[in-house]
Order: sequence, then structure tokens, then C-alpha cells
Amino acid sequence: MGSLKILIVSERYWPDGSGGELATHLVVNVLSRKFDVTVITGTRNPSKLPRIEYIYEPLLSREKKLLLWYNLLKLVRTERFKKLVSEADVIYVPRISYPIIPFAKEFGKKVVVHLHSYAPISYTAAILAPYEKHKGRITRDDILLVCMKGAKYCPRILLLWWLPKLARKWILHADKVICVSKRQARIIADLVPELRDKIEVVHNMPPPDLVSSEPEKKPDNTPTFLYVGGDSHIKGFNILLQALNQLGKRGVRARFIFTNKYSPQGLKKLRQLSMKYRGLEIEVKGRIEYEKLLELYRRAWALVFPSIWEEPLPYAVVEASVSGIIPVASRVGGVVELLDDTIASKYMFMPDMYMELTEKLVNVSSLTLDEVEALSLKLRREILVKLNPSKIEEKLIQVFSE
Repeated sequence: MGSLKILIVSERYWPDGSGGELATHLVVNVLSRKFDVTVITGTRNPSKLPRIEYIYEPLLSREKKLLLWYNLLKLVRTERFKKLVSEADVIYVPRISYPIIPFAKEFGKKVVVHLHSYAPISYTAAILAPYEKHKGRITRDDILLVCMKGAKYCPRILLLWWLPKLARKWILHADKVICVSKRQARIIADLVPELRDKIEVVHNMPPPDLVSSEPEKKPDNTPTFLYVGGDSHIKGFNILLQALNQLGKRGVRARFIFTNKYSPQGLKKLRQLSMKYRGLEIEVKGRIEYEKLLELYRRAWALVFPSIWEEPLPYAVVEASVSGIIPVASRVGGVVELLDDTIASKYMFMPDMYMELTEKLVNVSSLTLDEVEALSLKLRREILVKLNPSKIEEKLIQVFSE
């Protein structure tokens, strides 16, 4: 191990959370090969890696942003945390524990922040696509997105819409800010120009287990599509429902597997489509373990990713591509950067355009099994050139070492 000591402060840690937490776990694995690493987290049972000290901190266990930040302001006054910071050379903030940044700088420590969203800009941490159209109305979009969840959520954002300004104030103290795609970096730099010279673009790393072995593809005979976004509006659930309705009207025969969380209203809409169109087989798996998701990758022909926000570099698309699944994805955020100039580019569509999504799904459904497997293997090779693990590791080490 190297002499450099890194303290990682992450309120959640894999397997809690989703793509951002998986990304942190993979980054921690890389850093631990070169440096002495300690992780302090609010996750009671994190997926532990060798060579790393994990510390459970109850004050980090609050999920609500304001309560978490309040707890962090308490944590920085404790002797146990002061000792951890004083012993470290670099403080790494991979999620939203931003209040510790100015505190760490008082100790003269280097601080690296990793952005997997737009938390310094948006209350919901999301910017609707295209950014150029929504640039001047981000706060209004935030209010609409939160109020869409129900009237009880509206008062909260009307009171707390200013929180991104506070996050921005803290992040300005950081030495380095990692963005996961060029698109995300351009948006952050445009809206927070003070960060422009601190930004480093480091792509999300594909999971080593998926990289190290060829995918065991066993695609179903029926065209099978996987959707992992839940009934989230910004993940494009309603766009997919409209596309399914069009497929049903055309008599297209296909299977759609839905994972993640769904409200009673979302489940009702899926049941109605299933009953209305006999050619559509709809399976709702709900929240499933990561290993079971990988099993679904083996069965599926394609991943449906109809997101309507500027996704920085979504792990769903990364994992699908490396696993040998064709992403039928909207042209948003880092998705364009990842899939342009690959075999998957012809299956991309403009966000919110459900008729265009419908055509792409019809195109995939018309493929033969041999064509599906050939496309999948070609895409995997192309993506691994773009997301070369060795180059990503080298860039990460460089960011922390400088």
C-alpha cells in the first residue's frame, strides 16, 4: 500500500442505493490497491472489500438531505471525526456529505468531490433534457417534478428550493470535482463557472465481474425487453407506457420485464395494458437483488431506457452494454457519449418521443436470435474500448495523487 491516506465519507454505501453507490464501491476498490483507505458510512452492513477499514456512523444514516446535513454539522464537532480527518491526506466525498468540505479544508486537507447527479444545481439533482431548453427554468422544473409526487410534497420544496445554493457554496471549497461524462461536466461548468478549472472527467467503471468474462447470453425466444427505472417520471415510465400501447395496437408480440419500485397506480396501468393486449407479456419483478438483475441480462434482448433527464452516465446502460444487451435508450446526457459511434446508436431516440421509441422496439423485435447475439457481442467490444478499465483506473489514481 502507498503512504497516502484517503478518508471516504459516504452516507450510503453499496449494496444500499443504486448506480452511484456501485460506482463508489468500484472506485474504493481501485484506490485501495494504491493507498490506505478508510470508509465512514451510514450503511450498517456495507459490502466490504479487503484492505479497507469500514466505520459505521449513525449520524450519517439519515436519508433526508436537510437532516443529513444537520447531522454532518454535528459530526464535524466530534473528536472521533476530527481524529479521522487529521490523520488523512485526502477527503473523498462521493455522494452529498458536502458540509464536511470546508471543515476538511480548515485542516489543510485535499478534498475530492464525485458528482453522479446535479445536486449543486437542482433540488431534485436532475436536469430535464435537453439542458439548453431547461437551463433557465431548473427551479421551476424541480417544483413541478416534486409536486407531481403528490400535494403533500409541495410545501417541502417551496420551503427548501434553495438547498442547491448551499451545496454549491460548500463544493466551491473542493480541490477536485469528478464528473462522469463530458456532457455532465459542460453543464456543471456552465452553471457553476467557478468549478470549471477543478473539474476532471472520469467515466464510470464497468463492474470487473462483467468485464472479466464473456456474457453467457441465453436470450428468450420471445423478444424480451428489460426496464429498470420503476414508475419514475424522469426515468420515462410514462413514455414507455405510451410506446407499449402502440405496440399492442400493432399486434407486436414481446415480453417486458419491469424491475424497481412501482406505486399502486403504476402497477394498475401495467395490468391494464397486459389485459388489453394479449401479445404483450408484462412481468413485474419489483426490487430485486443485483445478482438476479444480472440473470435477467442473460435473458433479455434489450434494455429500454427512456429517461427524460440529462443522465450523467447511467450504470444501467453501462452494465447492459457490457453484459451483451442492446440499449434502446433516449439521447440524454452521457448516454449519447457512451453509445454514439457504436452499433447501439441506431436504436437511440429523442427523449419524450414515444412514437420513435415504438419504432426502435419494433426494430429490435424483428431481429433473429443470431442477430441479437451478434449485435450484443459487437456492442460489448465497442463499449469496453470506450470504458477501458485500465485507463479509468489510471485517471482516478492521477486525480487523487496530484
